Amino acid sequence: MPPRSRYAVDPSLTGGPQQPQGQNLGYQQQQQQQQWQGQSTSPQPDYYQQQHQQQQGHGYDPNYVPQLHQVSDRPAPIPTGEYAPTHAPGPPQSSSYQHQPQQPQYQVPVPQQPLNHIPPPPHSSGPTLTGPRVRIDLSQVPNPVEAQELDQNLYDDEDFFTCQTRGLVPLVGTDYRGIDQGNSLPRHLRATLPVIPSTSQLLDTTALPFGLIIQPFAQLRYDENPIPTVSNWISEEDGPPRCEKCRAYINPWCKFVDGGRKWSCNLCGANNVVSPTYFCHLSPSGQRLDHSERPELQFGTCDYVVGRSYWALQPPPSGSLMDVAVDAGNSASDAISSTAHDLLGGLQASLGQEQTASSSTNYREKEKERKRELAKYRRPQGLARVFVIDVSKPSAERGIVREVCEGIRKALYGEKKDGGQENDDEDEDEVKIGKAERIGIVSCAENVGFWNLSSSLSSPSQMIVSDLDDMFIPFTTGFLVDPIESRTQIEAVLDLLPTIAERGGEGNRVAAGSAVKGALAGLRMQGGQINLFLSGLVTHGAGALTSREDPTIYNTDKEKSLFSPSNSFWRDLSEELAECGVGINTFIFPEVYCDVASIGALSAVTGGEVFFHPKFQPVRDRNLLHQEIQSTITRETVYNVTVRIRCSNGLRVSDHLGNFYQRSMTDLEFATLDSGKSFVGVMKHEGSRLDDRQPAYVQVAILYTTSQGERKVRLLNMNFSVTSLIGNVFKFADQEAGVGVLLKGAVSQMPTRSLRDIKKALTERCNRVLLMYRKHCAPAVQQGQLILPEGFKLLPLYTLCMLKSKPLKGGNVTSDVRVHYMRQFKSLSATRTINLLYPKLLAIHDLNESVGFPDDRGKLVLPTFMRASYGWMVAEGAYLLSNGEVAMLWFGSAVNPQIIDDLYGVDNLQDLDVRMTQLPKLPTLLSTQLQNILTHLERILDHTLPVVIVRQNMDGMEIEFANQLVEDSNNDALSYTDYLMTAHKSITNELSGNGGKSDSWKPW
Repeated sequence: MPPRSRYAVDPSLTGGPQQPQGQNLGYQQQQQQQQWQGQSTSPQPDYYQQQHQQQQGHGYDPNYVPQLHQVSDRPAPIPTGEYAPTHAPGPPQSSSYQHQPQQPQYQVPVPQQPLNHIPPPPHSSGPTLTGPRVRIDLSQVPNPVEAQELDQNLYDDEDFFTCQTRGLVPLVGTDYRGIDQGNSLPRHLRATLPVIPSTSQLLDTTALPFGLIIQPFAQLRYDENPIPTVSNWISEEDGPPRCEKCRAYINPWCKFVDGGRKWSCNLCGANNVVSPTYFCHLSPSGQRLDHSERPELQFGTCDYVVGRSYWALQPPPSGSLMDVAVDAGNSASDAISSTAHDLLGGLQASLGQEQTASSSTNYREKEKERKRELAKYRRPQGLARVFVIDVSKPSAERGIVREVCEGIRKALYGEKKDGGQENDDEDEDEVKIGKAERIGIVSCAENVGFWNLSSSLSSPSQMIVSDLDDMFIPFTTGFLVDPIESRTQIEAVLDLLPTIAERGGEGNRVAAGSAVKGALAGLRMQGGQINLFLSGLVTHGAGALTSREDPTIYNTDKEKSLFSPSNSFWRDLSEELAECGVGINTFIFPEVYCDVASIGALSAVTGGEVFFHPKFQPVRDRNLLHQEIQSTITRETVYNVTVRIRCSNGLRVSDHLGNFYQRSMTDLEFATLDSGKSFVGVMKHEGSRLDDRQPAYVQVAILYTTSQGERKVRLLNMNFSVTSLIGNVFKFADQEAGVGVLLKGAVSQMPTRSLRDIKKALTERCNRVLLMYRKHCAPAVQQGQLILPEGFKLLPLYTLCMLKSKPLKGGNVTSDVRVHYMRQFKSLSATRTINLLYPKLLAIHDLNESVGFPDDRGKLVLPTFMRASYGWMVAEGAYLLSNGEVAMLWFGSAVNPQIIDDLYGVDNLQDLDVRMTQLPKLPTLLSTQLQNILTHLERILDHTLPVVIVRQNMDGMEIEFANQLVEDSNNDALSYTDYLMTAHKSITNELSGNGGKSDSWKPW
């Protein structure tokens, strides 16, 4: 959602004389060779100064957590237009792309493209419009960079209060501090329509998506209050107070009546009796006297510790040795209880007290019945992690086994000290895994080996299971161990596996399907996480695959068959994993086609993640691999997760989008769920018209087990305003959330619908939104003007970015790449989704000396970002591009050698080692500035960014860099200005009656 004025006042909706609301593109016919309107010569960028002296007073602290504050450090103009900040808050003035007189303090020329800008490389160019063309001044089309900066400036000065939004919600890339007042923070729960239409007909008229982007465990900012945990009043039998009718949990929007003896559910309106243990008298205002002591009545997001009635159900036992061991443990507990009862009876007899046989028999029968009932549920315990490592000969020859084992060791125990020895005094501090968690290791090639890591053994032992169709754990103890107690055994295995694999005796094929089945046997009765490391196509054992890649069916209707698993084994195994509460993270290192659609289904259904490393090179990719392994262990991860979304009367959830397992229409199941994953609930109206005088509500309940073994319920609450005016729906709609819902809905259709139809539907949906706004909200203007909604100025740009995204882009893209990004977008957070669609680009060759360091208030000073186009770049420059997945440092062919020396310590471009993916820490000003900027970007994204070197006209990675500049013509799609013209033409045809409603347009 682009930022509006501070008070979000829309002039076209306030009555009285109005000017055209939104932005009007007044197109003027120009010749191809004519310069753009108002173009002026831009000064050449200053070359980087000679070697800077180390800045005094700004010592670099690697533990410093910076804050984002967009500060214009270079000679960029003050923002102008309807979103420009004013000295006194007030309603914004409508603006158009026709010339408007500006206030004197803002009479600064709009930035123009440099005359010496470089053209896009010919290998990346896409289609262009033919015939007579209209030319648009790029400096006048909607600019996402300016929108982001203005929004950041607003929340630099004030906090975001969830119940005092004034119609504003921070953009997904804004660094803000949120204050929970009863509605969940947008980082946890984000609605596409904070003000919802009162009827389904009004919603259909707007053509806007209506849904919720839910990221329950999103990372909080360092200075935000932690999510409160409520446990002081919960009993195992009753649990938290819940509505007897709709089963919603008590929350800040519930009302207490009848002197506090009843509470009214805000979702269904039913009155519920307050239990005696929860009763409290009311104040004269109707608020409980202990309101300030009840976090569940104050905050929109909170956790409830729950008892055994909320435990996960056990799946049917498989009869394996591990299941028998679990049953034996339960039997031992039963025997202890029975023995205790017998001893008590003997003591009573010795004291002369009577004990009837019937009472003893009844007790035992009741105890057995209680045990049988308890055996149906899974006792919460710490998260168990099993590493399944491919030790085949090809994997060893490419260095995968050694790097994987080293990455696991670093993730568990940290870096080795000098001389390869750890500091014994700091062993406890170096361990990064949770104390309640356990570890298991399985190696696989043509056979599957299970490692006994018991601390009672002097050295680890391996037992091999050669029957690949009937996998089991060949021992009852020592498979899952405490990583601290068995540290010696774990590190011995991690040192031994590369040596074993490099001998080549394990074979060339990999039975990964059988290995996963074996690991599941060890986790079946408790749940957990499997981390699978695979070097290529699974051609051996259970679920063996064959290559089905066929470039001849690319861009045809048959291509969609490549986006689903090739056989039922992988579908059935993924569902079995999800039912057992076992999630999978898959690390794939393919040289050629490896059928990600089949193998990656394990991660997609269980809530895990696929880490894709094609053409793996240890020197280039080891740092990224180690960081990914560490993130899977250190980030917040929960398991045995069940989610349900409840709505007010008149609303319902019609669909869910994301990576999960669904056995019913209402509940979603995630075997594991981490802080970076999100999913979508698509909303619809149900029944009669909503009362626009009463708010509507949504509550998301997440039942989960923490990695430390606690069973909890997390609640996310939000209330909505209801309106019967279409203008208010458009005014307060969240554009970025809408884009996220549209994209997740589009990629979810890839296995069943052709890419051509999906892209056509996206374009028509964008055009229809703009058309409906033009028809029902905008004042009468000439058809030659394109009216863009105030909240959706950037919708055409983001639609074009969706068409250029890797799952949907044109051209010959391998099915492995499409499927990987299809599933990634389905579960990606809103912040990373927008960043991946429209990357951040900034020039580093003319940074001000204050950039990258804290200002007087302790805020990190950041440079002004640029538009993603070659039209704003020069050959003498150096630029940093970040798309949320990787950072690229682009060096022009005429870049000053001093910049290269300051960043990498070499004299010229030819001496750069392009295999480097980490910026070296050098004692130079520019290096320190970039290190601080990258650290800040990684904190916002909650993701590590490898830094890839790209040299103009020298490196193959320049193709990928060029494809990231989405405003240019590339990725088999039009440029931003050309696409905007096609949208304008389509809307004009609809208004003139020449277009008509397309039969292919349907709401998602």
